[in-house]
Amino acid sequence: MDEPRTLKAPWPIIEHKESFEVQDASGSITIAFVYFEDEPGRQRATHRLSRDEARRVASHIARIPEYIAATKDEVK
Repeated sequence: MDEPRTLKAPWPIIEHKESFEVQDASGSITIAFVYFEDEPGRQRATHRLSRDEARRVASHIARIPEYIAATKDEVK
């Protein structure tokens, strides 16, 4: 049976033209893309987040390893 894949922390956030990308520490696995739109009219039409909203979502995703570690410490 294959071993489960582990995603090494920390998970950096890379900003692109219209998205934030969350990767694992090795940079070889993309965990998430969070898309945004800067222009208010297009933002409403495309139902995308603002840059600030997308950055906050990406930062919360990148902190998942911290949340998991804290939970494991509480269980011990």
